[in-house]
Amino acid sequence: MILRLLEFREMCVCEVMTALGLTQPTASHHLGILENVGLIKSRKKAKWVFYSITNPELIEAMHKLNLF
Repeated sequence: MILRLLEFREMCVCEVMTALGLTQPTASHHLGILENVGLIKSRKKAKWVFYSITNPELIEAMHKLNLF
């Protein structure tokens, strides 16, 4: 679900939390896992951390596999 959210734009943890109804620790934990395996990347802006997909081809592959 997180990858689906990040398909069109980068999002901060608070946006992911709200969209998926998660707590901040849970959202951060799952974002951290996705970042550690290289599926997403983060950038810090002031006190916010924004996440985005590292490779647009990932989204294309997921569409072809009907995962979206």
